[in-house]
Amino acid sequence: MNTLGSRVTTARERVGFSQANLAKRVGVTPGAINKIESGETKGAKPETLAALGRSLGVSMEWLATGKEAWVEDSKGDYVSSQETWRLLTAWAILPDNIQGSLLALIETMAGLDGSTKDQPAQPSPFSS
Repeated sequence: MNTLGSRVTTARERVGFSQANLAKRVGVTPGAINKIESGETKGAKPETLAALGRSLGVSMEWLATGKEAWVEDSKGDYVSSQETWRLLTAWAILPDNIQGSLLALIETMAGLDGSTKDQPAQPSPFSS
């Protein structure tokens, strides 16, 4: 997978999206996705890469370069940002009621009392 187009195609097929479905999620035309995948478009705007990454559950770096980015988590372990994107992508498409139930389950499993849910969001350890 040495081209942007091949990486987009692979990721799109992995999540089961059609070109039209991906285009709608990204905010471009199906023709634009087709041009990226066919190699007619050699690059993409940063905002398009970001939207593709969010929609496909992959990092912008992987889309742009084929190299996976690794980030340090709060415990000092290195994790693939692709895992983070996959989790966030899956979360984003869940209905609100499922998100609430799932969050409560995760907090219970992690031994949290749920008191953090009303606190303001903290900056992500993954942002620069």
